[in-house]
Amino acid sequence: MNLIPDKKNIRNQFNACMANCSSFWSYLESYKSAFEVLMDKVYQSGFHVDTLAIPILFIVRHCMELGFKANIRYFIKYSEKNDFKEARTHNLEKLYVAFKQHILDTIKNLKDKYRIEVEKTDIEELNKYFDEVNKLINTFYLLDKNSYGFRYPFVKKNNILIDDKETINLLDVKDLFEKSMLLLTHTADVFAKYTDFADEIETMYEEEMRANYGY
Repeated sequence: MNLIPDKKNIRNQFNACMANCSSFWSYLESYKSAFEVLMDKVYQSGFHVDTLAIPILFIVRHCMELGFKANIRYFIKYSEKNDFKEARTHNLEKLYVAFKQHILDTIKNLKDKYRIEVEKTDIEELNKYFDEVNKLINTFYLLDKNSYGFRYPFVKKNNILIDDKETINLLDVKDLFEKSMLLLTHTADVFAKYTDFADEIETMYEEEMRANYGY
């Protein structure tokens, strides 16, 4: 490691404000930035990725988990389902299924309850990125089904978690990861034009009920 001078301006640079990480979204952005820094470091150094592969893959996997959980917490209000609200699982397959279901239930509720139709082009874009996310999940299923493999070399009875003959090109992972992040970081923004309208309808209804019935 390069020597880091212990000077005032340098210390200020390394003074971490932990209040900046107070939500699933901020955690996701922080881990995503770490992935970008590490990948760029490998490329700029010219060294082989082997020594950083495990932490890089852990970061990608954790970003996926954070992204699913952040979106589930957002869509729960509109899907009106409590599935995985306090999800403690690390299982990407289960979280992915729950994430998709909350979106599908939200689309249905917006139409049935508020007569708000989600545009066909938005649904088509969703489905396109769902496919990319699914490819990345399948990659992790083969490498690290139970989320231990990128944290420990083995668990009970010294069972090796990742086959030492396994290889994976992190540029392929990077491609899928970037497409997955587009879905996980922007889906709530895409739906905001629909959910904000639903919120307005709810507010108008509540105001009318209070005005007429004192609720």
